[in-house]
Amino acid sequence: MNDSAGLDHRLLFAGFAVAAGLLAFLLIISAAGPPPPAELLSYFAAHRARYVLLGVAVLSWASVAIPFIVGLGALLGPQGRVLARAAVLLATSGVVLLGFATFAFVGAFAAVSAAARVAPSPAEAAYQATIWSHLSFYLTDPGLMTLGLGQFLFAALAWRGGTLPKLVAAIGLGGLAGLLTLAVYETGVLALTQLAALGVWGFATGVILLRKPAATSRAAQQP
Repeated sequence: MNDSAGLDHRLLFAGFAVAAGLLAFLLIISAAGPPPPAELLSYFAAHRARYVLLGVAVLSWASVAIPFIVGLGALLGPQGRVLARAAVLLATSGVVLLGFATFAFVGAFAAVSAAARVAPSPAEAAYQATIWSHLSFYLTDPGLMTLGLGQFLFAALAWRGGTLPKLVAAIGLGGLAGLLTLAVYETGVLALTQLAALGVWGFATGVILLRKPAATSRAAQQP
């Protein structure tokens, strides 16, 4: 990886970073506060637009988060090239896995909701919805954990290198929440914490590059 490649198109990279941050918070708003599994099918039917927004938000977020992460790897690469490459690989893989899992969950509920009209009984549709509600936690865990480790490595690089402010680097440690998702079953708190940390990183990195491009470029080019 060319250490300065992410800064060749600084404004474009800053745009991806800010967009990734803003869409991460839109994703949090769209996904927060679901009802218990037994009530989720009726809730989905009554709030279909919210789940459509969630599907659009997660695909849009994944599309801009990957370029942001690749650029972040180039920006922090001078602090540790191999570690930065590992962080990029882990984080981008996590984004893809998490994006697919979330969209699959939305698609599954859309299908179950549509099929509920012709289901043998209301209990059958509710049964299928409950399965998908519980399965969604297992579907998202691999992405959250992989992305979380990538975030942690980025935070370690940023803390050591000084390219980003210490406060931003510390917030990146929120990626550790993703590594704990299997330890706390069926709660979205850790996932929301992790996405919030990534959202702050994206927005802060974009703003820093827009306000202090020359200083950031010089820091990234130091051996």
